[in-house]
Amino acid sequence: LMKKEVQNLINNKVNIKSKKYSLIIGLNPSSGARSPILWNKVYKNLRMNCRMYPADISEKNLANFFAQIKKDKNFIGSAVTIPYKEKALKYIDEIDLGAKKIGSINTIKKKKDKLIGYNTDYIACKLSLKKFGKKKKILILGAGGAGKSAIISALEIFKSAKINIYNRTQKKLVKIKTKQKNNRLKILKNFKEIIKIKNVDLLINSTSIGFK
Repeated sequence: LMKKEVQNLINNKVNIKSKKYSLIIGLNPSSGARSPILWNKVYKNLRMNCRMYPADISEKNLANFFAQIKKDKNFIGSAVTIPYKEKALKYIDEIDLGAKKIGSINTIKKKKDKLIGYNTDYIACKLSLKKFGKKKKILILGAGGAGKSAIISALEIFKSAKINIYNRTQKKLVKIKTKQKNNRLKILKNFKEIIKIKNVDLLINSTSIGFK
């Protein structure tokens, strides 16, 4: 009965057939999200009677949707994608330390009757950057969910590096710099300022360019 209630809150009326299930929630993940392909292979290899489904959720349904999955014993967790990585925070019972630093989540784990939020972009970015050794000058493009993770990870890993950051809209960068209170962060206002930078040790592309 609960699965039907959840399905009714999903815009594209996904038919949840497996005993246990996970979701990728967003405005329109059914149009091409890759998470179900990955996770359904994992569930199959683990011989779990579980599947991941894309859940297109309208913002007006978001609160009711979270209330339902929290009560549903068959729901095990979820990936979170655009545009709910920040908006989902207010529906979560506990937030991992890394997710708190970033201010957004991309993963939800169900534990008993609680929803716990994580930011795996931040976890993965820190693990990746540790392999690069010392850097003096870094350029980071983009300040979305992945970009914010890259900026904070770079500050933590490269303790003395100067970090130049650029985004199409300055508002996000100002918000990040104000929160971090770190004078090693320099906001670039336009492409001319990017071109002037010399001797960049590391370039991190967190924009949508190359995403496809």
